Amino acid sequence: MGSTQLRAQRTLDSVVAIEEAVVTIVREFSLASTQERFIGAAGVSVERAGFGVLRCVSERGEVRVSELAQFLGVDTSTMSRHVKTLEGGGLVVRAEDPLDGRAARVGLTAAGVEVLRLLGEARHQYFTELLAAWSDADRSALAPLLTRLANEVLEQGGRT
Repeated sequence: MGSTQLRAQRTLDSVVAIEEAVVTIVREFSLASTQERFIGAAGVSVERAGFGVLRCVSERGEVRVSELAQFLGVDTSTMSRHVKTLEGGGLVVRAEDPLDGRAARVGLTAAGVEVLRLLGEARHQYFTELLAAWSDADRSALAPLLTRLANEVLEQGGRT
């Protein structure tokens, strides 16, 4: 095997290794048990689907229910139910859309912001414990590469 073929094989092997690692991580974090672990550690009462809605509203600001549904890949009636549950829990508030009185915009309440903060702390604690045995050098090497990969995935993805 020539040096070009060896480089191509190493590149393919590294791409396969990265792909498999990312798929494993995504699959693990998509599991209900993993999500429930974070919710339990945070000591909050929010459904798994509600967490995604809260994050989306936090990242995008006040947004229409239909836009939330589109962004999270569910139908509008499903999103309306999620929003209604969160609204009942005092985590989001609906307000009339000033541009279209038929539509409602959803925003976070102070309680919703606090739930996200607690969930973020629980997630941070998980990663702190997970990476505790890693050297500073290993963590420092992974961080920029993982950030770069995440940014490139976002640039290539369908989310806007």
